[in-house]
Amino acid sequence: VQLQDRNERLHWPGDLQERTGKLFGSKPDLSARTAFSEEEKLKISKDLIDLEIETNKMKEQYEMENFELKKRILTLENHVLELELGSEKVTGERDGLRERLRALEIGRKELADEYIVLKSNYLALGKELDHEV
Repeated sequence: VQLQDRNERLHWPGDLQERTGKLFGSKPDLSARTAFSEEEKLKISKDLIDLEIETNKMKEQYEMENFELKKRILTLENHVLELELGSEKVTGERDGLRERLRALEIGRKELADEYIVLKSNYLALGKELDHEV
């Protein structure tokens, strides 16, 4: 039993040497994986930067289109206000012209009535003159 314990103890450092050899042997494999991981990180970082650039371009395009649309809306609103002011002005002029037309029609009717009275007086005077002659 003692011999077996000694034998196991002697094998244990050998196992330790084997394990250490495996660790040292795996060190190049580990650095290869680390390098590969670094390459992946760089590739992912590049992809993220490209994505951010594309996102910023899209934001810039959105902002530009938004600005152009707001500018166009303001221009159209200004045009609508000008048309409304013009419409109010034309409406006021139209109402003024209608009043003037009514006044002229009233004046024409009064003149027509006066003309009828004058003509009838003229005809009556003409008949009186003929009658006296």
